Amino acid sequence: MLTLRDIRKRYETRRILEGVSFSMGEGQKMALVGENGVGKSTLLKIIAGEESYDRGEMVKVNRILVGYLPQEALSESSEETFITYLERMSGVGEAGRHMARLEHSLEQPEKLAEYEEWQKTFERLGGYQFRQRARGILEGLALSHISEDCPLDQLSGGERRKTALAGVLLRGVDLLLLDEPTNNLDLPALLWLERYVTKTKAACLVASHDRQFLDTVVSRVIELDSLTKKATLYAGGWTEYAAMKAHQVRTYLEAYRAQETEKARVLASSEEKREWADIGSKQVMPDNDHMSQGYHRDRSERKLGTQAKTLTSRAKRLNKLDRPAVHDPILFSFPETEAPAPVLSATDVVFGYPVGFQSDPVTFSLSAGQRVGFFGLNGAGKSTLLRTLSGELAPLSGSVDRSEDIVIGNLMQEHEDINRAKTPAQIFERRFGEEAEAKLRILLRQFRFSIDLAETRVKYLSPGERVRVALALLVASGANTLFFDEPTNHLDLETIEAMEEALEDFSGTIVLVTHDRRFIEHMRLDVLFLLEAGSIEPLVNLEAYRERLMPNILRNLKRLDERIEKKF
Repeated sequence: MLTLRDIRKRYETRRILEGVSFSMGEGQKMALVGENGVGKSTLLKIIAGEESYDRGEMVKVNRILVGYLPQEALSESSEETFITYLERMSGVGEAGRHMARLEHSLEQPEKLAEYEEWQKTFERLGGYQFRQRARGILEGLALSHISEDCPLDQLSGGERRKTALAGVLLRGVDLLLLDEPTNNLDLPALLWLERYVTKTKAACLVASHDRQFLDTVVSRVIELDSLTKKATLYAGGWTEYAAMKAHQVRTYLEAYRAQETEKARVLASSEEKREWADIGSKQVMPDNDHMSQGYHRDRSERKLGTQAKTLTSRAKRLNKLDRPAVHDPILFSFPETEAPAPVLSATDVVFGYPVGFQSDPVTFSLSAGQRVGFFGLNGAGKSTLLRTLSGELAPLSGSVDRSEDIVIGNLMQEHEDINRAKTPAQIFERRFGEEAEAKLRILLRQFRFSIDLAETRVKYLSPGERVRVALALLVASGANTLFFDEPTNHLDLETIEAMEEALEDFSGTIVLVTHDRRFIEHMRLDVLFLLEAGSIEPLVNLEAYRERLMPNILRNLKRLDERIEKKF
């Protein structure tokens, strides 16, 4: 279905891809992994035909339909309506418009031929079943409540992401290219997408930070290496890949250390024999026969010299393994802190917007050191609540009282507080003044930022690199209360695991919104709240939330299985 041979790509002087080669067969499900900025999104764009490559060859099966979900699809506001977007993204809208334009001129042979071509395209895209297919996908993604004429800029971040995903799935493609498809998805949509990708006959290449999603849907992992810029194929899901990769690194390091130990031993022996030969050449032997004395001395010297040369040659032959090309690990920590008690309290707070979503009055408080999670479907108001509690958004009524000693740091979905026209170095200087240079120097090392990246304007960084900049700013802030809204979005898996370790030791207060199941497990939440229909209620545990959603989830999964059997 798809073959890449020696694909190479550069941006000016920066190497992105260097000799990437792999193949995909019909129906195969593969993951694309690698650290932020390694070129995963670039490779997906190349395969989708949205970006060119410098060298190499890409071969696709004739008339293959490709669907591509970019990492930041629909991230900007849009006045386009919900239904017109879906029609445009599926291709049905364009084909339908051309058919409508031509249907009054069918007596002309050339117009009739053009109409028939567009009609074939319309049929191939499932245009005659568009509404039925759309209804099935929208139900699965929990979007059926949105009216067709709703402007996209009125949707929440999660609803926009689901809408973009629905537009891609409605194309009925042969090859799905998904760049971080689980970003912002709530639990019902996430489980539905897992089932869809697993069951669909389309091949799928997915770049994702969601470890559980990858374990569920893929059977191969393609790793893009940041040093070699090449691709390596591994069998299995994320867990198998991670174990195999760790074993390879460990085995190579052991072999390299054994080689270097043996090389050091051989070179030491060679040097020792050279020293003996040198000592022997100067030694005065007791034999009075000067010819015999010189003969034995020269013979000994030659023998030791030959042995030394042999050992030196052997040491050179031991250079079979190069020094391991490995990064220093991403390793950072949040500063020790004492959060005030109580951290904050909300009294009869109505959060939302004058026009649009508004909550019921809510009252609760956060204590020092608590780890609080807010859960709910996309559009329930979780992000709006966090912005209200952190002080970014004023409540419509009621009051939020914050302790005088509270120092708030946040990592929000859209990272709107980062000026994309500035460089990370400039942002640090503005935030921290005289301390900026020292803080930046430490964080460059901890987050494995290059000097070039620190001097690159944020708008030219990959989405994952931008989040790492935001995370570095958060670490440098010295906050004792952290607000996280989908903090794992766009991050590579190594940085996520480093953040999990750093938060393990954090003694302050954490307020969290996330749908990343593995990340939730690591956070060890103390208090859980459910946002639903504008109100907040406590949850006993995460399992109680899942059980509450499960009847509707199972119903949608059953419908999905039936539709897939009928090919939608």
